[in-house]
Amino acid sequence: MKNGGRVAHKKVAYSQLEVGYEIPPASFKLDSSTVAAYLRAVGETSDIYRKTGLVPPLAVAAQAMAALADDIELMPGTIHISQEFEFMVPVTVSDTITSHAKVSRKQSRGKFNLLAIDMNVLNQKGEMVLTGKTSFMLPELNRDKQP
Repeated sequence: MKNGGRVAHKKVAYSQLEVGYEIPPASFKLDSSTVAAYLRAVGETSDIYRKTGLVPPLAVAAQAMAALADDIELMPGTIHISQEFEFMVPVTVSDTITSHAKVSRKQSRGKFNLLAIDMNVLNQKGEMVLTGKTSFMLPELNRDKQP
């Protein structure tokens, strides 16, 4: 078990992904120790998150990206080239959030492949807390060459 009680499963290889493929939803809760570790990692010294119980928006995005990494097997040499996130409502340490992701673009460009994934994260009330997109550039798939 991992990621908030999700059953461990085999990652999906890039070669198996198609536009429209939905990554299995990932539910998680960011507890106070996880938020404190995130704040230390990014050097945040303000007490706003410690005193209010709010979760930094990018901590929510980081958790959603980590869940995505648990589900997709990206090739060595993959580069995370962009991300766009819009944060809709605050998340608190008492919230359970669920990340939903879907492949929105898969395209070959010469020796590289582009992969874009749309993401939506909802709280336990079904409210959208984050919406966005993340993109990757992957090296050309290794093809067996015939002699």
